[in-house]
Amino acid sequence: MLLLLAVLLLKAIAIYGKDPELVVVTVATEETDGLRRLLKSAQHFDIKVKVLGMGEEWKGGDTRTGEGGGQKIRLLKDGLKEYKNRDDVIILFVDAYDVIFTASPGTIMERFVTHFPDLRILFGAEPYCWPDEALAAEYPVVGFGKRYLNSGLFLGYAKEVYKMINIEMVADDEDDQLYYTMIYLNSKLRKDLKIGLDSASRIFQNLNGVIDDVELQFDEDTGEALAYNAAYNTHPAILHGNGPSKNHLNYLANYMPGRWSSKKGCAYCGKKPKLDLSIADEPEFPFVTVSIFIAKPIPFIEEMLEAFARLDYPKKKMALYIYNSQPFCIKTVMDFLSKYGTEYYSKKIVNGVTEIGEREARDEALKFAARFKTEFLFLLDGDVMLTNEKALQILVEASINYEAGIVSSVIGRPGKMFSNFWGAIAPSGFYARSEDYIAILSRKRVGLWNVPYISAAILISMEKLEKMKAPFTYDKTLDPDMSFCQWARDNGHFMYVDNEHSFGFLVVSDDFEEIVDEGKLHPEMWEIFENRDLWEARYLHPDYKKHLAEDIEVLQACPDVYDYPLMSERYCKEMIEEMENFGKWSDGSNKDSRLAGGYENVPTRDIHMNQIDYERQWLHFMNEYVRPMQEKTFIGYYQNPIYSHMMFVVRYRPDEQHSLRPHHDASTYSIDIALNKKGVDYEGGGVRYTRYNCTVPADQVGYTMMFPGRLTHQHEGLPTTKGTRYILVSFINP
Repeated sequence: MLLLLAVLLLKAIAIYGKDPELVVVTVATEETDGLRRLLKSAQHFDIKVKVLGMGEEWKGGDTRTGEGGGQKIRLLKDGLKEYKNRDDVIILFVDAYDVIFTASPGTIMERFVTHFPDLRILFGAEPYCWPDEALAAEYPVVGFGKRYLNSGLFLGYAKEVYKMINIEMVADDEDDQLYYTMIYLNSKLRKDLKIGLDSASRIFQNLNGVIDDVELQFDEDTGEALAYNAAYNTHPAILHGNGPSKNHLNYLANYMPGRWSSKKGCAYCGKKPKLDLSIADEPEFPFVTVSIFIAKPIPFIEEMLEAFARLDYPKKKMALYIYNSQPFCIKTVMDFLSKYGTEYYSKKIVNGVTEIGEREARDEALKFAARFKTEFLFLLDGDVMLTNEKALQILVEASINYEAGIVSSVIGRPGKMFSNFWGAIAPSGFYARSEDYIAILSRKRVGLWNVPYISAAILISMEKLEKMKAPFTYDKTLDPDMSFCQWARDNGHFMYVDNEHSFGFLVVSDDFEEIVDEGKLHPEMWEIFENRDLWEARYLHPDYKKHLAEDIEVLQACPDVYDYPLMSERYCKEMIEEMENFGKWSDGSNKDSRLAGGYENVPTRDIHMNQIDYERQWLHFMNEYVRPMQEKTFIGYYQNPIYSHMMFVVRYRPDEQHSLRPHHDASTYSIDIALNKKGVDYEGGGVRYTRYNCTVPADQVGYTMMFPGRLTHQHEGLPTTKGTRYILVSFINP
């Protein structure tokens, strides 16, 4: 092979006197993300690309959806005129917006002279006859590979290329591929100009129709990413995401050329050539408009807004737009504004019942940002919990340093595969899982990733904002987030996700609307399954885990009566409010239709957990938090999961039931949680264990007594003399 290559190169030198010069050209009338990517890939191999037509009005039609592109031929005629008589120049033409280089000029030239020694012009090939399928039968049969010409990639000697583009006049809005096709199908012109196709993708790879054949591969020695055509066992030097294959090109271009290696990982991560906010003073921080959207029932909005307020970004460098259409969040938003509102440069608030829908509100946020000539717009959904206080700084730096005009952070649901981005998209326009989705989500592969869909937390640069005309209403048949992404894809705007850092997580809100619609005062209390960490942070006593530690002895208020912190004061307060809101307290008599036998031996004024649809949540809570403490204290007893039929809140009042006679609980062990404050809400109260003549005040809010139920721990409720006392009681493992 090397001998053959040497012979061919010597032949070329003998004819032309020196190695042919490679001139790379493209046509682009505006600078886009795709053009920038092409030029970066060329720069990686020290390829200089001559861009023709920049700044000229595009009159070539919408080649994304139909015919057109004749303007490219006109621009090529002007741009290549200086080479029209040159036999020592090879012209390489590539489309501007959906192409990347994956190999060096030397490799491209080597493959051309080695595999196509008799050709003067070489086009890329594809599996479809486009734009005129009727011409398929006229195509010459190829022995191996794809049969049909694609005009997005071609190379050839300058003299022949210039002749080819000047055979006929072409209107700007006529189709360039049809022009080249008719020349190729003319057998005389094909032979005279020596035109052929790269049917096996040795140099050119048009991806449309063959994305399943073109795989990501890593060099075993260097770890560098390669595009591998499994059908032909080739490694193409130039990739073209023609037609609907652009998303696959974006996927491959995330890794090549030289962007991500299986041995070294991300090649550009951590570099800050343009902006490093860690060493910047406040005046140097870009101005950001932040738009927060609470457009559906979402739990823990209070925590979400507090997390946003903690972002390490100057509030005077932020304008704030909040859209809240949820009545149950009105007070939360107002409390947030009362606490932080004056710290922001400016603000606009839509809070509560409004005729403005989410779609219109999102487009309105773009207009609001434009008022301030903002450098960035940060769109933040209410279900995003930003735990990284540097999150906004990181996104701003990524946008500027990596030239990512639309960028988001990778944010997922804890322990789930659901996130705010898609690695691929199905033909239907909906989610498809890419080969690298899990690796990106889990941060096994770290970098900046061009993907077809992002949502929830999106930073948009001023350059992109100026081009946006109502993207959220771009396609009203889609949800606003999908409409935005469809607009970006259709208009060639790349959307990136950054997973160099952990940013936070998505709050689960799938079933929350149902809880809100049931009229719960504090619907987050029901979120222990879906949002355990947030639930725990709000409702578990802050000292609980300290007492669970092996080296901490749990206090015994009486023999085998353990007293420890379990619930937060907020939980206790909200549980009381939920019970009073429900309002159906038992009458304190022995007759109780809620029980299987209809009879209660030791009655109280109470409401059972199952009456407020809280039985499942409370059982789970006790199994996860009470059981571990029981196993620590009552050593040797195990029951997992625990079970209980009697879980209720008791109300004591002097004018109702003020005390409870001595009794044993129908349980293996019980818990008794104080829900409100002695000396503030009530006087009196407490529990006396008769066998030990030991009294426990039981007056620390959120603390529970945990004690054996049968046989040894008969107890009585001491009189409440003033106010109202609430306790939460559970008989465990009866």
